[in-house]
Amino acid sequence: MKLVLSVILISLTLCSACDKSKSKGSTDSFPSDLSGTIYYKWATEGIIKVSFPSATGGTFIQDDTKLNSFDISRDGQYRLTAVNAATLGNDNVKFTLSNNSSGAIINEFVYQSRAGNRYCKGYLSPDNKLIMVESNDRDDGIVILKVTGEELLTIDGLSDVPFDIHDMKMWLPNNEILLTHAKKIIRLVPPYNSASLVKQMDYADWGHLVVNQQGSQLAMHIANHIYTMDIDGNNLKQVTISEHKEARPVFSPDGKHLMIGSNYRQSSIMGHSWDMKIIPNDGKQYNVDPFAENSSGVISVVLDGKDKIVSGSGQVIWK
Repeated sequence: MKLVLSVILISLTLCSACDKSKSKGSTDSFPSDLSGTIYYKWATEGIIKVSFPSATGGTFIQDDTKLNSFDISRDGQYRLTAVNAATLGNDNVKFTLSNNSSGAIINEFVYQSRAGNRYCKGYLSPDNKLIMVESNDRDDGIVILKVTGEELLTIDGLSDVPFDIHDMKMWLPNNEILLTHAKKIIRLVPPYNSASLVKQMDYADWGHLVVNQQGSQLAMHIANHIYTMDIDGNNLKQVTISEHKEARPVFSPDGKHLMIGSNYRQSSIMGHSWDMKIIPNDGKQYNVDPFAENSSGVISVVLDGKDKIVSGSGQVIWK
């Protein structure tokens, strides 16, 4: 079933010695209420994880150039991966749902997008029953699958305008969908046959939109800094400052903290890297500069037993 909806309405290198924020590198250094695990991509080391409050971590998924995306269920029980499984004559993507602790495969299937895109990504719904497939080909639209691989529906665009490669899509509680389209943030409610405008974003540079697990608050970068906003589009607040750029915000599972990518910088022709800092999500503004002294409450994420701030270079989630 297809639906077309109408909308109602120069690189810096950071050495750990230069970071003036409070480093946390021992098992009793992080706040006791800091919980969950951050999973992040770093260079050619694959997907790495760091768990709180112990700040212990290590390899989660070995480096694989064919890994399109990964996701972790909100309860931490399941892992979903999308892997480029293309061979001569096909453009397959293999989706694997597995037990996050044991690695046992629960379900696995091969998916072929309408446009033959081998780089499709997948994200688990809050109830672990659906997969939202995201493609970088506008002809694919948004596809909703059951976790068995059965296709439920395709959403081709909004107001007869196809989705763009830069549009962002994510799940909200109750299997609602939040997405961006042009300069709009839009909310879709099951059965996804109508849409409502959250906010018109008339900014030259904004992105990396994320939502907390409670579905009550958004975070994003606008120009060089991180902002939060209520899910209804109100209460927009700048929460970071520095002489450099911040990006890649992620909410903690309980929504009380924000991980932000400090010193966001170009690291290759197509890639960027950033340094991992955590701030309280209390609406206050925090200095997270890589060189100047940081505000009280800013945490530089340092793995237990290490002395260098954790850096990321791609997808990051906190579950």
